[in-house]
Amino acid sequence: MASASGQRTALRFAPETAYGVPGTAYQVLRFTDTSLNLAKETYQSNEIRADRQTADLRHGMRSVGGDFSFELSRGTFDVLLAAALSGTWRTVTTGAASLEAEADAFVRDSGSFLEDGFLPGDMVTATGFAEAGNNGRAKVVAVSALRLEVDRALTVDAAAAGRTVAMVGQRLANGTELVTFGLERAFTDINQFLLYRGCAVDSLSLSVAPGEIVTGTMGFLGKDMVQATATHAATLAPAGTGSPFDAFTGALYEGGQLVANVTAVELEIANGRSVQGVVGQNSPQEIHEGGFLVTGSLSAYFKDAVLLNRFINEEESSLELLLEDVNGTDFHSIRFPRLKYTGGDVDNPREGPVTVSLPFTALLDATSGATILYQRSNP
Repeated sequence: MASASGQRTALRFAPETAYGVPGTAYQVLRFTDTSLNLAKETYQSNEIRADRQTADLRHGMRSVGGDFSFELSRGTFDVLLAAALSGTWRTVTTGAASLEAEADAFVRDSGSFLEDGFLPGDMVTATGFAEAGNNGRAKVVAVSALRLEVDRALTVDAAAAGRTVAMVGQRLANGTELVTFGLERAFTDINQFLLYRGCAVDSLSLSVAPGEIVTGTMGFLGKDMVQATATHAATLAPAGTGSPFDAFTGALYEGGQLVANVTAVELEIANGRSVQGVVGQNSPQEIHEGGFLVTGSLSAYFKDAVLLNRFINEEESSLELLLEDVNGTDFHSIRFPRLKYTGGDVDNPREGPVTVSLPFTALLDATSGATILYQRSNP
């Protein structure tokens, strides 16, 4: 009998209805590697024996740990991205309203853009304006109750009913919602199926480098594993089919300014979650929450002192990474409205350009109430 082939494996996930109880509707994941496995604590006897040998060893608490690596693309990872940030994807819109256009802003005389949920940095779409050039996409620069300033020139257009400004797609902010999943590793060529239950996303990392596909790793911890010879999925939704994002189709904004000398961006989200044993059970009975922390690093060619001075002078800044789909329409936008750099190492090689490496920690932003904002174009 042939052994399992790596190219014949699949990875699927399903949200749980209760801790350790996955649903039966699974979605396929696109992945490049996985280290998900069952682990057990062991306890070795300390009995003192004249023959100097170990009398016994016992297995203790079971748990699940490991990660899967992937190439970031639209559609496939939306549910797990929300779980990594403990948040919920939301739409933002004025609905059909009476709106006018000024030279650089959409204006209303009732309602509130703030209460609708618009934030600086949002990509929005306007519809229904008499001046055709006012319709379409724009980026929000500033928000007040009655005024939504955008980054492109508009034509003055008197107020009229039935107009809409809506955020493109949906936006995710970090929160406090804990969601757990069942993850199934399917070895389809030998009919072996390993189901890891009670799994929560503990970490998420993303790597963006020139000439490379944007890659990520999502780390999990969980309750236990069961083995079967048939899949646990009653239904199986396919993965998204979008092309992976790359590092050169998009843009990077630091401190609100477009920068073109960045050589790498690394992001790390940590939830600080843990599992603990209890008497009478051989696996964890819940996930314990920890603090939410976002760190990363920015590397750039050393062209001037702007970035380095951010660290030297303890200046607060912001960062936005815009990843554009090859279809020219879709995108993912990752924003850190407030951060501080925690280092500023200048690398002086014998040959080639000098670079500066700046690790950073993202901080709570008072305007959004979040540390990280993630917008996707797909609904």
